[in-house]
Amino acid sequence: MEAKHLLIVDDEKTLCGLLGKYLSTLGYKVSQAFSGEQAMSILQSQPIDLVISDIEMPGISGVDLLKWMQDSNFDIPVLITTGHPTLDTAIGALKSGAQDYFTKPFHLDEIAEKVSRALKEKRLEEENLVLTKLVSLHDITKTLASVESASGLVKKLLEFSLNMVKADSGAVLLADGKSRFAVSQTSGAFIDYQFWRSRAFTIACGWVQSNNKAIIIGSEERERAAGLEKIPDGLRCCMALPLAANDKFLGTLLLVRKSGNSSFSNLDLQIVNALTMQASIFVENIKLYENIRNNYLSTIRAFAHAVEAKDEYTHGHSENVMKYTVALGKFMGISEQELEHIKYAGLLHDIGKIGISESILNKPSKLTDEEYNQIMRHPELGARIISNIPFLSPLAALVQHHHEFYNGKGYPFGLSGEEIPLGARMLSVSDTYEAMTSNRPYRKAMPQETAFKILVEEKGRQFDPVIVDAFLKVMKDGV
Repeated sequence: MEAKHLLIVDDEKTLCGLLGKYLSTLGYKVSQAFSGEQAMSILQSQPIDLVISDIEMPGISGVDLLKWMQDSNFDIPVLITTGHPTLDTAIGALKSGAQDYFTKPFHLDEIAEKVSRALKEKRLEEENLVLTKLVSLHDITKTLASVESASGLVKKLLEFSLNMVKADSGAVLLADGKSRFAVSQTSGAFIDYQFWRSRAFTIACGWVQSNNKAIIIGSEERERAAGLEKIPDGLRCCMALPLAANDKFLGTLLLVRKSGNSSFSNLDLQIVNALTMQASIFVENIKLYENIRNNYLSTIRAFAHAVEAKDEYTHGHSENVMKYTVALGKFMGISEQELEHIKYAGLLHDIGKIGISESILNKPSKLTDEEYNQIMRHPELGARIISNIPFLSPLAALVQHHHEFYNGKGYPFGLSGEEIPLGARMLSVSDTYEAMTSNRPYRKAMPQETAFKILVEEKGRQFDPVIVDAFLKVMKDGV
């Protein structure tokens, strides 16, 4: 086991040296500082496990040093020494955050016992912290497992990682398969993508990929592994962790703390590494699912285009309906999941027309009752087609009801008001507007203002009034 590193802070150099020699004989690694300012510099430049500080020193006192350590998130036990022992002195030191105190002249056995006890208590505290974080990690992984998109998962991973180790900032850089890295997400104090594209970070990502392990990079040269470069000015340390699953390297999670703060500990590294290992599996699974989904959507998009190919007047209709409805959904502030549903429902809303004769779809004259009944079948046909595809099944209701009227006089089921799914009510407005402003076999395209007027006239009858108002606002502002 690596020797614990102690820092002795005392303006009495002789006393500092004697205490240092004694503790060295007990197997500790010892550094010395002869002022509070020098102690701050050492704490910022190298890992320290315990501080022994005189309470009264010129300039920065032991109490001042304690307060600075607390403000800078140095979670290190501190033992205070004093040559003027009083109850008030002891209470003051403990209130300031000291673990314990002892008086001058020293009793060496007492010093050894208090140092050992403080380090043991710190170890127990860290073990308890590990247990607490493991419980928290379990809850976090359940949350991550529920995220449906790779980008959403990466964002959550970054947020949780920052909180778990109290990092000041972080970023996820994804690999492109050619030893290059693209910034995917940033959070915290440094959100500028250019900052994370610095040479030091990209080299760290390459090192993590080559060595397939996590690493802490300090601001000092001796705190860097061979081949790594100095991290940007203003940083105390950087933690770089691999995102990898099934022997496939996905990218790197970078976390940093600013100068003036303590360095990351090995415990921090272990906790976040456990989180990234779980998250990497989820990211890979989501990407596989998204690939499958995209293949499905490519096929469905081909079907949509096939429908439009049957009707020379509706080329681009579904794409436009999708575009209008997505803009409307964003304006109305619907959830990301609902937005995705209406996006694809807009593309697929007329998929049922694949089962309708071209002669009916392209007929330039008025339809007979029988022909119109055939046209009215397309929402149900479309819903039937997509309901058997698992990830498209949530869209079936939107496709099935996009010709329902707000007053209950639409088809296929005569639903009214909020009985009609919100997405279907939105599609209804977008679909009708796009149809009115496009050329059809039985009429020329209407001017936009005429279409707007008809939408207003049909508020409360064919359309949801709230959605019409929102749609007009979106269209007038420009999609």
